[in-house]
Amino acid sequence: MNKIYKLLPLLLGLISTQVYSAGCAGSDGNCARPDSYILTMTKLELCTGVTNTSPYDVTCNGATTVGTGSLVFDVTSVTAGQMIATFASTTGLPIGTTFTHVRPTMLREIKLKGSVPVSGSGFSTFTCHTDSTATLNGGNKYQRLLAGKTSGTPTLGTYYLVTDSGSQTRNGVSYVSQNAANLMKMCTNKACTSTYDWTNYNKDVPTSDTRFGISIEDVTNADDDFSMLFALQAPYTVSEVAPKINLAFGTSMSLSADTANGTSCAISPYYVKSEITITD
Repeated sequence: MNKIYKLLPLLLGLISTQVYSAGCAGSDGNCARPDSYILTMTKLELCTGVTNTSPYDVTCNGATTVGTGSLVFDVTSVTAGQMIATFASTTGLPIGTTFTHVRPTMLREIKLKGSVPVSGSGFSTFTCHTDSTATLNGGNKYQRLLAGKTSGTPTLGTYYLVTDSGSQTRNGVSYVSQNAANLMKMCTNKACTSTYDWTNYNKDVPTSDTRFGISIEDVTNADDDFSMLFALQAPYTVSEVAPKINLAFGTSMSLSADTANGTSCAISPYYVKSEITITD
C-alpha cells in the first residue's frame, strides 16, 4: 500500500491503492482534534536562512541555539507557548543579526489521547480511539502504527513518529527517503499479532500552509529525535533589547486514524499548526 503521511505536527493527503483510509488535507480526511498531544522538545534554534532544497532538508544557516534540555508540554494546553518561551533564552543574541526561521528538535515519542471518526468508500463510518493498552508485539517502534480501539473511551497512549519508506513528491518533484527499503506495518489489533504492510509511507509536510512547517528530517530507525523547520511570521533583527519568542498552536486536525479493512484502525500523530513570532 502507498501512503503519503503529511504529520506531526509534526500532516496531508493519502495516496492509496489498496486501502480505504484517507490522510488529512485541510478539513478533510480521518483527522480530529486530540484531547492531549504531548511532545518533548530537546533543542530550539534560530536560523538566519534555510536552503530548503527538499521536504527533508532541515539545514539551518547561522544556527543559534536558544534552548536545550527536555521540555515536556501538551500542545493542546493554553500554556504551551508560554512554556516554550521560558525554555528559550534570547539574551546575548548578536545585535544586528536577522533571523528568519526556527528549528525545533523533538523526541519521536508522542503521547496522544483522543478519538477520530473514520470514513471511506465501502464501509460505514466508525470511531477510532487512542488505546493505552495497545502493544507493538516486539516490533520496532519506529516501523509500526499502533492499533486504536473502536469502542469505549480514549486513553492516553504512547505513539511514535515512524520512519519513512519510499518517496514523496513536492511540486511535481519526487524525493526518495534514505530509508526507501524500510517497510512500515500497521497493527490491525491491540496485540499487533496481525499487521498491514505499507511500502510507501512518508511524512510529507503540507505545502499549502507554512504553519505546518516547511520540512521535516529524514530520520532512521536509529534516531530517537527529529528536527523540523518553521518560518517566522516575519523576519526579526536583533536590537539592544532581548526579544520575546511568541508561539501559538492549532490542533484541530492533529490526531490521525487509518483503516485497512473498515473494522479495525490505527492511530498516529498528524501535524500541528504553529505560528512563531519574535518581538522586542
